Amino acid sequence: MKKRYVKLSSLEEKELRAWKKNSHLERERDRAHAILLSNKGYSIEQLSGIFEVRRATMGEWFDRWEESGIKGLSDAAKKGRPSIFTKSEQKKL
Repeated sequence: MKKRYVKLSSLEEKELRAWKKNSHLERERDRAHAILLSNKGYSIEQLSGIFEVRRATMGEWFDRWEESGIKGLSDAAKKGRPSIFTKSEQKKL
């Protein structure tokens, strides 16, 4: 199986470190951390074990990084039932 790694510029590495530290979602922090570790030479198989995700999922994270950069690490907007609360009611909750 072909080995796959992400190579980062110093600017990308700095951006990912900030994302890993400041993102409010654990999933986003994990994705940033995985990309950083790949840059250090960790394989997809190793990263899959560390983050307890399928190899295919790790490949998707890499694809999203390569296609969209840091924005690709965010969750896509999800469809769902519209909220029954207004924006101001949601803030109060």
